[in-house]
Amino acid sequence: MLCLPYVTVATDEPFWVPKSIFFQHFDQDDFLCRESVDVTPSYLASWFYVSVDGRRRFELPAVHFVAGKTQFISGRHRTAVLLPYLDKLPIAFSLLRYGIPDDSLRRYLNPMGLIPMNLREWIELPDLPIVPSMP
Repeated sequence: MLCLPYVTVATDEPFWVPKSIFFQHFDQDDFLCRESVDVTPSYLASWFYVSVDGRRRFELPAVHFVAGKTQFISGRHRTAVLLPYLDKLPIAFSLLRYGIPDDSLRRYLNPMGLIPMNLREWIELPDLPIVPSMP
């Protein structure tokens, strides 16, 4: 399924995170804390929206840094759904939401091997069903 990536906060920066980097550098206790391992292979409708120009957009999972570790702001479930299908995960990093200076975050992210993502470029997501969101 082709769609455009979307971040909910303008200061968040999107990246492709190689799966090996996700397991190596992301706080796995935080990721697994809400039973994010065994999920149904489907998308929730609330993860998408169609913009005024008619293009489908996918809301990227968002993370931030707390005490030098990544923690999810939102998107554990989205990440768990995508994890078995993608070699690189689309994830947005919060830059300003928690007062982390932009250059400090970049010094941490650059050696990790993350690949910057362009919000105007189409991304390919696995073809999975889209189910209604829970009320």
